[in-house]
Amino acid sequence: MVMKEFIKSFPTHISHAIKISNSVDMCIEPSNINNILIIGQGGSAIGGVIANNILKEKITIPILVNQDYKIPSFVGDKTLVIASSYSGDTEETLSALIEAYKKTRYIFCICSGGKMLNFAEKNSIKYVLLPSGAAPRAMLAYSVVQILLLISKTCNIFKSIVHSLLDTHQYLIDQQDSIIAIATETVMQISNKMPFIYAFPEFEGVAIRFKQQLNENSKRHACYNLIPEMNHNEIVPWVKQNMCAIPIFINGKTSDRNSIRMKIGIDAIKNSVEDTIELIAPTDISYVKQYFYLIHLVDWISIIVAEKDLVDPNDISLIDAFKEQLKQI
Repeated sequence: MVMKEFIKSFPTHISHAIKISNSVDMCIEPSNINNILIIGQGGSAIGGVIANNILKEKITIPILVNQDYKIPSFVGDKTLVIASSYSGDTEETLSALIEAYKKTRYIFCICSGGKMLNFAEKNSIKYVLLPSGAAPRAMLAYSVVQILLLISKTCNIFKSIVHSLLDTHQYLIDQQDSIIAIATETVMQISNKMPFIYAFPEFEGVAIRFKQQLNENSKRHACYNLIPEMNHNEIVPWVKQNMCAIPIFINGKTSDRNSIRMKIGIDAIKNSVEDTIELIAPTDISYVKQYFYLIHLVDWISIIVAEKDLVDPNDISLIDAFKEQLKQI
């Protein structure tokens, strides 16, 4: 299946992922968990960032996303470790998983096979198998849903999260034509400029996803920052005229002060660039729906940019070559 078809199927991936999760027996007494560590890289790690954003105000257990070979020293017998690697062969994630196994018995693996599956089976670690045969970024909904529902089971908010996800699944199906139209218009505004993506902390996963999709699908450079942090540093260079960059603001539910900061920031920047873009989530829907709406929107933008630039969104030959070199060392 080509990447465009995977993106089109994103809403149905959500409902399918819920069905997969329902078959997983994983329930931990919340009092046994002091913190949660999610380990992964790239398209697998972003599921942890999104889950952290969505659950931040719903649970009291801190979550950290770990993207390295090593794990933090705080990991202990009351840490829930979620290892996510779509291929099951991501070497950084496997290294962190092996280290975590020495420190806690609360481990859960998310993969489609590979060395991670072998390690989980050998050491009686619970796991969930994702559908195989795709690029990790194409299966985002599966990893996000598994992480969300695993944590929500542990924190006794499972039913409410499932309800939100099912509502979101249908909402995205209903809105897909509108989302594609907005994405097409946005691509025309981006043109050949380099995107500088700005989002609120509540939508950091959207900003990262947008950057990664532009990198991999569109073969474009992009960078991101968060508001209010960018107001304290990155806003300064925009005093200079810059016709080669395009500021893109991702706008959804946040604090009143952050909303004001974004408005002032757009006004401050707009005279230094040819155009600014604001991707606004519908205001009459829930935060979870806004989040996945924006994810789906930036995914479509990346694939339409690829089509416009006549590049293959499925090609990640540099990543493949890099991994092959690592295997030789």
